[in-house]
Amino acid sequence: MSLPPSEIPLGAMRFNSDSQKLEYWNGNAWFQIKTFTPTLDGGSRGVWSGGDPSRTDQMDFITISSRGDAQDFGDLPFVNAGANLGIQASKTRGFMSGGEAPVGDSHNYITKYEFSSTGSAADFADLNFTSKNGGSYANATRAIQHRGYGAPSITHEDVCYFTMASSANASDFGDIESGASYGGGGMASPTRGVILIGYKDPQVNTIEFCTISTTGNFHDFGDVSTLSNGQRSGTGGSSTRGVSMGGGNPTYITTCSFLTYATLGNTTNFGDLTSAQAYGVSVSDSITSIFGAGQVTGGSTTNKMEALNISTGGTAVDSGDLQSSRRERAAASNGHGGLG
Repeated sequence: MSLPPSEIPLGAMRFNSDSQKLEYWNGNAWFQIKTFTPTLDGGSRGVWSGGDPSRTDQMDFITISSRGDAQDFGDLPFVNAGANLGIQASKTRGFMSGGEAPVGDSHNYITKYEFSSTGSAADFADLNFTSKNGGSYANATRAIQHRGYGAPSITHEDVCYFTMASSANASDFGDIESGASYGGGGMASPTRGVILIGYKDPQVNTIEFCTISTTGNFHDFGDVSTLSNGQRSGTGGSSTRGVSMGGGNPTYITTCSFLTYATLGNTTNFGDLTSAQAYGVSVSDSITSIFGAGQVTGGSTTNKMEALNISTGGTAVDSGDLQSSRRERAAASNGHGGLG
C-alpha cells in the first residue's frame, strides 16, 4: 500500500518497476537517481560498424556501463555489411573482418580502430580467405575468424587467425569438425573459443570449441538448446560465461541463453529480448551484454539496443538507440570475456 505524499519522509528511496530505475522523494515528487554499474574494465566501449540496408561506413559507440544512445565514432574506410559475427578486440583495438563491400561477393579485408579515441577505422591486414557472415572471437592477443560464406557464394568450414598487435596477414587455424556452415556467432574466454554452428542443410544445433592459443581442428562442445538461438544471434559474455541473444531461421525468437566455457555441455535458456530479432550483434563487458542492430519479424530493421545481465538473465531492458536502423553490422568492445 502506498503512503500519501504527506507521510513520505524526505529522502525516501524506492525502485520503480515500470522504469526499472531507483528514485528518491524530494518532499514534492519522486526523482530518478542517476546510477552506474561499476565494471572491472573501468567503463568499456562498445562499437558498431557498417550494416545493411543502404550499406554504410557508419560507426557508432557507447559506454557499456552507462548506457544511453550511441554517438558517432567515425567512418570505415569503405561501406560494409555482413562482417564478423562476434567480438574481435584487444583491450585497445577493435576489428572488423570480412563482409561485403561495396556490392557483390565477400572480401578478405581486416580493418582496425583504437578504442581510446573516436576516429575513422583504417586498413590493418588481410584474412587468408574471403569471408562473409562468419563467426569470430578473440582473447587478449589473438583473433579468430570463421569463413562462413566465401567467394564464390558457398559455405566453408575453414578458420584463420591473426595477431591483433601486429599488421601481419592472417594464417590458417584449422577446420570446423561438423563441416561447412555460416551465420553462427562466436564467443570466448581467455583460453577457449566457442562457435555456434549456425546455418547448415540440414539444420543442426551444434556448438564447437577450440583452444585459442594453439591451432588445429575444432571439437564438439554441446548443443544449442533452442535451435534458432544459434543462428544470426548476438553473442558475447564474460570470461566464464558465453551469452547468445535472439536469432532465428526462418522464425525469429526472443530467447537468450548461456553456456559455461569450462564445462562442455548444452546452452541454458535464461532470458528474453523484448521482441523477436535476428541479424543483430552484441557488445559486452564483464557484467552486461548489449544486443543491437537487429531485424524484427516482418523484415524491418531497428536501432534499438537491449541490455542483459550476464549472471542473472531475465528480460532484457532498453539501453538506448543506435544512430540508424540497420542489420548485419559488426560489433566489438574492449571489456569482453576473452580479455579476462
